[in-house]
Amino acid sequence: MRWTKAGEPVPIAAPPGASTVLPAGDYTMVVDNRRAEVFTDLRNDRGVPTIATYAMPSATTWDQVRSGVAGQLDGWKQIGNCDDLGERQVQCAWSESTRLWPRLVRIVLLRPAESGDANSYVWPDNTFLVIGSAHGVNR
Repeated sequence: MRWTKAGEPVPIAAPPGASTVLPAGDYTMVVDNRRAEVFTDLRNDRGVPTIATYAMPSATTWDQVRSGVAGQLDGWKQIGNCDDLGERQVQCAWSESTRLWPRLVRIVLLRPAESGDANSYVWPDNTFLVIGSAHGVNR
């Protein structure tokens, strides 16, 4: 019954190949900043969101990640444009299709900078995924 779950963050399973063990490197501030942004954006008066960060294999595509998360959110509405425009950071969000206390989920995929790029500091052979799930809010 939906009412008994009203407001609780929805659990999102990590995509295949995801690891919670992040390699060491100078990239960590970039990943930590994106994690903090997702946390801040999803925090509300009902509580703090659930946030997870994963190291993904470098061959992981945006479509694999987006479809894997969307597949766990049956009937939820996508918020905005989630197209991959080839940028280093790609994101998408969904809102629960309910009138009362809709929950939110947001994902951010971070890719390494091109070699020789001004932002190409030490980045491991990984992409990184941040998944945030928020408590329902009365809108």
